Amino acid sequence: MRPLGSRLSLYSSHVFVRNGIYYYRTDIPSDIKHYFPVAEIKQSLKTKDSKNAKVVAVSLEYRLQQTFCMLRTGMLPDDLIKQVVADIIPRRRKAAVVRGKLLSEIVEQYVAEKESGWTYKTKLEVVGCLRLVVDVVGNVEPKEIIKQTVLDFRGKLMKLPANMYKIYPGKTVQAILDMSDVEPMSINSVNKHIMRLNALLSYAVTEGIITVNYAQGMMLSDKRRTDEMRKVYSVEDLKAIVNNLPIKQGRPERFWIPMIAMYSGMRLDEICQLYVEDVQQIDGVWCFNVNDEKDKKVKSASSKRVIPIHPVLLSCGFLEYMDVIKVHGDPRLWVNLYWRKEDGYGNAIGNWYRRFNREHVSKDEGKVFHSFRHTVTNSLKQVGVSETVISELVGHSTSGSMTMGRYGKRYQPKVLLDALVQLEYGIQVPRWISKEI
Repeated sequence: MRPLGSRLSLYSSHVFVRNGIYYYRTDIPSDIKHYFPVAEIKQSLKTKDSKNAKVVAVSLEYRLQQTFCMLRTGMLPDDLIKQVVADIIPRRRKAAVVRGKLLSEIVEQYVAEKESGWTYKTKLEVVGCLRLVVDVVGNVEPKEIIKQTVLDFRGKLMKLPANMYKIYPGKTVQAILDMSDVEPMSINSVNKHIMRLNALLSYAVTEGIITVNYAQGMMLSDKRRTDEMRKVYSVEDLKAIVNNLPIKQGRPERFWIPMIAMYSGMRLDEICQLYVEDVQQIDGVWCFNVNDEKDKKVKSASSKRVIPIHPVLLSCGFLEYMDVIKVHGDPRLWVNLYWRKEDGYGNAIGNWYRRFNREHVSKDEGKVFHSFRHTVTNSLKQVGVSETVISELVGHSTSGSMTMGRYGKRYQPKVLLDALVQLEYGIQVPRWISKEI
């Protein structure tokens, strides 16, 4: 038998030191590598003493060579092979906890699955909302979002501004929260973001990613009456609008679009996307036909409708304006407006009207282009026009009533016109000069 000293010398090449601790390392022989899940054996000898390290190394080497010999016989059954291999491979550290998908990854998955049912504008809104959700909540695993997380999220939203990324580009959420002169977003905006978080977590529940959606039922209650939430224009506001609308060559849309909204209650997009062929005479009544043909869109099925053209618009020279458009051969009413994937034809005129509105009409943030719609609805209500007629004029559903929703047909243009002519603001409206188109 070889003396112990010579064996120590032989095996010392497998021993090395790291941070003062001795380790043993050897390669698995190539002829039996297929039995092992690793290419080498590396194990701490758990000592800082060189003599002790060599003694332990000799013992380990002897056990390894014995195992290698047993494997080479080819006579061990599979279960015994697994056992002897497991006995000489150092116990591995506890496996790292497998990370679940982060919130940003769930957002990507959610958007990818749902976007086919959204308009492009809706997708932009959802992505924008969920970007803020991730920035405020943190890019955590959805299972970490508990009730307190949602409460904290809601509390921070109530201190953050609307259009945060536009107003404070490059600033973090915390930096904005630390500012003292921030105008917070409205309750409606806060609830919109909570609604988006709720939809995202509901999706995560459906997918089996989490078991509980703590955002459900967490929207803020708004104690204002419905009619208090929506600002209407006063008669003085309407006078200011009419008196300041530009009758400017080359920009007829800046006169006609606000006027049409004032006397019809149509949405901005509905007016901006009108084609010449959408101005029709039906049963002797001039009407706007709101539809989703060509590149047009409507908000809902009930938005497809016929709206009589108010006599005030006719007296202002609207049909003369139409004649000039036809002579020019333009297919659309407003040739200066261009279609965008995000928001159709309304972007440019919407931006102009915001500036015009604040400069000439009102500083009240609640009074916007959409206020025309509420003004029309409220004015007709105050003179006793029935709810179903108002709903049909502005494109709201009447499905709440089975009689009117299921069995009732659309009102004839003459009936709608009889209601619409009651829209009288008592203001002097200028006549359009057709040669200035």
